[in-house]
Formats: sequence, C-alpha cells, structure tokens
Amino acid sequence: MPFPLIERSEKEMADIIKKRVEAIKDVRDCHEVGVHITGKRFYVEMHVLLDSNLRLEDAHKITLDIEREIDSILPNARVTVHTEPFQSGRKSIWKVIKEIAEGVPGSRGVHNIHIQKIDGKLYVDLHLEVSANMTVKQAHDISHQIEKKIKAAKLNISEVTVHVESALEEISRELSGVETEIEPYIEDVAKRFPEIKCVHGIRIRKIGDNLHVVFRCHFDSNINMKKVHEISSKLESTIKSAYPNITRIDIHEEPA
Repeated sequence: MPFPLIERSEKEMADIIKKRVEAIKDVRDCHEVGVHITGKRFYVEMHVLLDSNLRLEDAHKITLDIEREIDSILPNARVTVHTEPFQSGRKSIWKVIKEIAEGVPGSRGVHNIHIQKIDGKLYVDLHLEVSANMTVKQAHDISHQIEKKIKAAKLNISEVTVHVESALEEISRELSGVETEIEPYIEDVAKRFPEIKCVHGIRIRKIGDNLHVVFRCHFDSNINMKKVHEISSKLESTIKSAYPNITRIDIHEEPA
C-alpha cells in the first residue's frame, strides 16, 4: 500500500498534484506547483494554462474543480490557483527559460516566470533565488548570465527582467498604516477599466524590503481569458510603475 500523501516530501506532493490537475478537462498545463506546510496546514500554489477563448465564468468553474481535487488529496489545504491563457509555444518557451535559469551556477531555482507578447516580441520576467550569503556583485553576475543565455536562445525574447531574492528570505508579514495608501490607489486604477466590476480583499505583505500585493478582481463573466489576462497585466504594470517596491502582484480573477 502506498504511503499517504502527507507522508511524502513537498516535491513528491507537488508532482502528484500536477498530474491530477493536468488530468482535469480543459487544463492545458500546470506548472510552478508549490506545496508548503505551516503548522498543521498545507498551502498549495500553482499556475494553470487554460484555453484563451474560455469565458471567465467557465475558467472560474475549472478553478473550483482544481480546488476540489486538491482538497481530496490534502483536506483543508489553502489553495491559490493562478490561471493564464494558453498560447501555442508558451509552454515550451517557459520550460526552456526555466532550464536555462536553473542551469546557471549559483542559481538556487526560479519561480514566477511570466511571459508577455508585445508587438510581436516576448518579454520575460522571473524571480531568481540565490544564497543569502552571496554578495550583491555575485548575485548580479548570476542574473546577468541568465539574461544573456535566455536572449541567446533565439526565442524572439526582447527583454529579460530578473528579480533576485535570498533563498532564506524573511517570513512575510501583513502591513498596516502608511503602506495601506496603496489600497485606494489600486481601487482607483481598477476603475479605469470598464471590464472590471470591482476589486476587494486587498492584502499587502512585506518580504525584506519589497512588497507583495494580493487582491481579487471581478470581471464581466462573458469576457474570454485572453482579454482578462491582458487587462490584469496592464493593471499590474500600472501599479508597479507607481510603487516600484511592489515586486509581486497576485490578481485572483473572478466572474462578477
């Protein structure tokens, strides 16, 4: 009899969850699966590629199916699913980028790999983990090598942005006080997009000197995933331009 899932390593659990999620109808790919345990509770996070023509309402139903599937594996786990529209070639490019970045000496791994297509060219944004004992120059040299190797891979990538993080990063904490001025700003920016009905549940966390923002965004339920992703990307870029110390934004897209 196989060991219960909770007795396996985090990597083994992530591999099992990935296979189960990719077996769900309309899921084109599942990647960046992370499984962590804090106290007695499991936290699961992943990125899922869905058909770009799916309505947001249908994509939301698939997300619920994913959450139910994971609950059957790890009951009461807190699950975060990031959905992205699937485009031909996106999966293979993502894999090549990850292999290149993790193959450079000194790299402790990469995550949050985002690929955007603008005017026919690709723009890559990723987070790189390095040793906490490494000097700024050493970390910069590694990120520079990664940028060079990715651009040399002939993937039509115009720009690569690498965010360097310590592998022993501080535990994030919720913020209150002056930083919460960001909340009304996000609400105001969201009003510029008529497709967005409302934003809520804004949480701001500090990790080292950087900020991590999470919030829920309700869209017209008939918009397809491709359009939703485009609007979310514009919203994210606008917020980061106003607050450069926000290095990560997780937008949970839901139908209104």
